[in-house]
Parts: sequence; C-alpha cells; structure tokens
Amino acid sequence: MDLNDIKALIEAMQSSDLAEMEFSENGWTLRLVRNPGHGTPSANPGPGRLVESQSFAQVSPDLPASVAPAVPNGDVRAPLSGIVHLQPAPDQPPFVQVGQAVEAGAAVCIIEAMKVFNSVRAERDGRVEAVLVAPGDDVEAGQTLMRIV
Repeated sequence: MDLNDIKALIEAMQSSDLAEMEFSENGWTLRLVRNPGHGTPSANPGPGRLVESQSFAQVSPDLPASVAPAVPNGDVRAPLSGIVHLQPAPDQPPFVQVGQAVEAGAAVCIIEAMKVFNSVRAERDGRVEAVLVAPGDDVEAGQTLMRIV
C-alpha cells in the first residue's frame, strides 16, 4: 500500500457518509474513523496498523488523548502528544510552507504516537503565517503547531 492508495481511500471516505472504513492489503491494514467521539476511541488499532484521523485539529484522533479546544484565531494545535512530521515522507516536500494558502480539511502535518501516524488538518481556509515546530520535535497535546490567518 503506497501513499497514493492511502490518499485515494481518504478522499473516498471524505466524499461519503461513512463513519468508519477499513482496508487490508499485503499484511497492512488502514482504518479510517471519522470523529469517533470525544476522547474515547472506537477500537484499539493494534500493532502494525496505520490510523488516519478524519478529524480536524481540535478533535481527538483515534487514540485516547485530551481534546484540544477549538481555536478561533487560526492556531493549529496538536490533538495529542507525539513526534511531529511536517512532510509525508523524508524524500517528499512539506505538507505546507509559510505563505501557502490552505483549505479547511487539508492535511498540514502528521503526529506520530505509539507507531501510529495521525493526520492534523486545517480547521479553516487561510494562509500559513507561521510554522512553530521543526520536523521531529516532540509536541504535547494542545501545543500550537502553526498559525493560519
């Protein structure tokens, strides 16, 4: 399963009313969950699974973590503690750069926690004013990652 396959599955789920979707191929399982609840996961993803959160930055992804409050000023906050990745893979360009226009729902970074990669998405349209973390930084739940104006 490559990144393009994952993106296609995410887009398919976004354009549907599905609340949950799971796809397995070659020993890998991708499980997509749309807003599973406030801090309560619907299931434990288990080892070797990739979980893509369909929620915006203020909602907890599919892991137990405190819910970061909605931020009206455009700050993108970490929904959980972990290691921040600003690009989808080491050999690929960053998700966003300062000055770039973004749309609500666009992936702006990934937070890795317990070998699970959780997408953080913009909660509103705007322009990236500042990226306040560096690739590989440890971040805490609720920490400001970037600012969108």
